[in-house]
Amino acid sequence: MASNSNASSGSVSRSRTSGTPQMVCYHNELAPLRVVRHPGPNMGKRFYGCPHWPRTCGFFQWLDECNDIRDLQYQLLEKECIISELQHENDILKAEVGNLKKKLSQKQDVVDELSIECTERSLLMDEMFAKRRITYVLLFSWVFFAVCFWLKA
Repeated sequence: MASNSNASSGSVSRSRTSGTPQMVCYHNELAPLRVVRHPGPNMGKRFYGCPHWPRTCGFFQWLDECNDIRDLQYQLLEKECIISELQHENDILKAEVGNLKKKLSQKQDVVDELSIECTERSLLMDEMFAKRRITYVLLFSWVFFAVCFWLKA
């Protein structure tokens, strides 16, 4: 068991006591911190193992690898928080874009109404100028007729 360093992916930390993390084995029970007592290159090295030794669930984790895993878990948690914050910010921006589109649509409606009103006023002004021209033409023609009639008489 001391030389087997795989099967660490299912471990989870519950809490920290006295500077060392408490690991949970695949049975979801606290895995005790143990020390390799057999002579060899790993003698004295600390590890977590299943509390049901020798009929174990296969959980094994070197203590020094726990810190690496904890660092990675912390980095993953940080990245998940950043992603969550960015998603929240994205949702806020999407809502703001929706509001701006709604305001743009309302402003476009006002512009369309003003455009129609301007066109109507322009047509009315053209009609008024045409009526004035007709009035001036009639007035000058009557004046011309009166002057011609006066000069003949």
